[in-house]
Amino acid sequence: MKFSIIADIHANFEALKEVIKTIEKEKVDCIFVCGDIIGYGPDPEVCIEKIFSLTDLIVKGNHEEGIIKNDYSRFKKLSRISIEWTAERTQKYIDKLEKLPDKITFENMLFVHASISDPIYKYIFKKEEAEEEINLMDGKICFFAHTHIPVAYRRKEEGGETEIIMPDFNGRMEFKIEDGYKYLINVGSSGQPRDGLPMVCVSIYDTDSKLFKLDRINYPSEITKNKVIEKGLPSSIGEKFLKGI
Repeated sequence: MKFSIIADIHANFEALKEVIKTIEKEKVDCIFVCGDIIGYGPDPEVCIEKIFSLTDLIVKGNHEEGIIKNDYSRFKKLSRISIEWTAERTQKYIDKLEKLPDKITFENMLFVHASISDPIYKYIFKKEEAEEEINLMDGKICFFAHTHIPVAYRRKEEGGETEIIMPDFNGRMEFKIEDGYKYLINVGSSGQPRDGLPMVCVSIYDTDSKLFKLDRINYPSEITKNKVIEKGLPSSIGEKFLKGI
């Protein structure tokens, strides 16, 4: 079986179109979405419609949670401005968003937005934080996102030192899932990367070959930036899309 994992699309339809083209070339069996279809970007409605037409294997992110609960207290100023703007335009999708689970378990894999201990909000930036999450794993692989920065961690099933698997200089990753290890894999952002590379992330995992690949895809970020400004969102959000920050 071969499937794709995408996350943190953040209402960036220009990026999503290129992501879908890449996924179609891979001829995957299904697509998992690790949350945050919306927020920041200028096209929340069309991104929701497109994602729900492609798959029902979607977990809830913190931006969906904020809109569902009408609670933006956890959001910083810039993200709060964008999520309030998004909420005004996505009320007709509340019923759909409310039904999204916090996590999906599939075979020996877990899919969440943020972390195992707190699927909606807790960030995993540090090795020590990753170790805490690996301790909670029942399966072999946990796919997550939320930080917008791709990286992977692995540890032997019997314990020991946690290893960090970093992307290459182009932001890409490719490695085999080995027997005897547990893996915690951050699939980055398919709409708004924050590692200084504006190319968006698309992950593919083949359960037969046990090969995981994270590719980076170019898209017309200038169009997204211009849309942000045209729709009255802060120009600094547009710069984030343009620069991958």
